[in-house]
Amino acid sequence: MTTIHREATEWCDIWLRSADRNGLPRLLCIGDSITRGYYPAVEKGLEGRFACARLATSRFASDPVYHQELALVLGQYRFAVIHFNNGLHGWDFSEDDYREGMLGLVELLRRHQPGARLVCATSTPIRLPGDSERFDPRNQRVVVRNRIASGIMAVERIPLDDLFPLALARPDWFAGDGIHYNETGCAGLAAAVCASVSAVG
Repeated sequence: MTTIHREATEWCDIWLRSADRNGLPRLLCIGDSITRGYYPAVEKGLEGRFACARLATSRFASDPVYHQELALVLGQYRFAVIHFNNGLHGWDFSEDDYREGMLGLVELLRRHQPGARLVCATSTPIRLPGDSERFDPRNQRVVVRNRIASGIMAVERIPLDDLFPLALARPDWFAGDGIHYNETGCAGLAAAVCASVSAVG
């Protein structure tokens, strides 16, 4: 059984647009603070086509609390498309834990939302704070985790929204902390997300 590691601060942010209406197909974006950053531009880019929702959280893929958070949202509505990512938290978990967690995540999404079309996004790079031309040592783990996720999605026949190389080529998109994105970066990531959602939805 996987040992559960907690971060110093754990958080969850749930946002449901048009919660009182059912006129449009629903999109759920699942991720972390990166997702929370680009989500407003996704919502704007898909306005009139999808009723958008997000679940942004610090929880790692194999954390039982993560599954509880997901089940809470997935049980409320039928989502036409679910765009999901996990990988930039849980550094105390191993890559074997990550593989197990991502397999469990796919199973959970399909169990709760059997009619939804799924899209998995790769995790974005981590650069050094204040030096966007250099990479944090954890970035190598991001590469490994993305490789694991990509392999799982290939077997499961889930489309991949490969955000990593997109952000890798644009150091100017990064905020000063080396993890998050400025307004231009959020817009660029959101455009890719909108395109991947449109391709399946």
